[in-house]
Amino acid sequence: MSPELNELYVRLADGQRHNGAELADDLGISRAAVWKRIESLRRIGLPVSGTAGNGYRIAHPIELLDANVIRQHLAKPSIQVEVIGAVDSTNARLATNTPVHGRALVAEAQKAGRGRRGRQWLSPPGGIYLSLGWHFESGLAGLSPLSLVVGMAAARTLREAGAETVGVKWPNDLVIDNAKLGGCLVEVNGAAEGPCQAVIGIGINLQLPESAAVDQPWTCLSRHADGFSRNRLVAGLIDNLARDLPELDASGFDAFAGQWHRCDVLDGRKVHVAMAGGEDFVGLAKGIDAQGRLLVDHNGRIQALGSGEVSVRGR
Repeated sequence: MSPELNELYVRLADGQRHNGAELADDLGISRAAVWKRIESLRRIGLPVSGTAGNGYRIAHPIELLDANVIRQHLAKPSIQVEVIGAVDSTNARLATNTPVHGRALVAEAQKAGRGRRGRQWLSPPGGIYLSLGWHFESGLAGLSPLSLVVGMAAARTLREAGAETVGVKWPNDLVIDNAKLGGCLVEVNGAAEGPCQAVIGIGINLQLPESAAVDQPWTCLSRHADGFSRNRLVAGLIDNLARDLPELDASGFDAFAGQWHRCDVLDGRKVHVAMAGGEDFVGLAKGIDAQGRLLVDHNGRIQALGSGEVSVRGR
């Protein structure tokens, strides 16, 4: 987001109606330039209603991200926090930094947010789009359950904010009542025996417009919790991750496997499994194994599925 566009975004974030002429005078630009910037904000997903004649406003106020406020609420002040406006992808941007360990990047919006298996992630202004870089001594095999650990940490943060029924759909979707609230995207590079560098992305819907073009059932945090703070949520996510990631590196997934059942929204449900090779089948989800693989009972035979092999939907 350019500084000029951010100037207008900051003014609209209070949710009040702003007259186009007053905005033009305030920003030192023409009313036509205000309109052009409004259209640019609409293109990145900000639901701005109104016209120059009757004023512009957004339906709900947005708590602007503030790196200083986030740092004030961190239990781990050693984590570096950077706040930016609109970016293509926080994961991609953070990955350009060296080293990434202990660096958190949080954006007002994403223009090309990504989900698992290359899917687009709708990322309009006002949500949470956080990426955290982390160094692991563990090798790639030991980090295969990383997305589950990240999902559990995110779910814990959201419960603390009041969304008591949030769960995780294996391997990385945050859901409430079968509707998607958010997701995690973990990208790991390194050697089979270690060390590895990970960029961990978390996206959470805080307040999506009803007209949001999403191709699956979705929800947002404002429907399930009141009085939460966007900056405090970011701090809580960072703190929970900074607590759990070293434990995963030192002790492996054994320290977390027993917690999965509380988050697991697929356990005991029929699931449709789409294999990467094109073979689909329906089975019964039976939790996970010690490596974090999904266990599915298919015609009386238990199959252990890795997250890179399948796409799973509950039925």
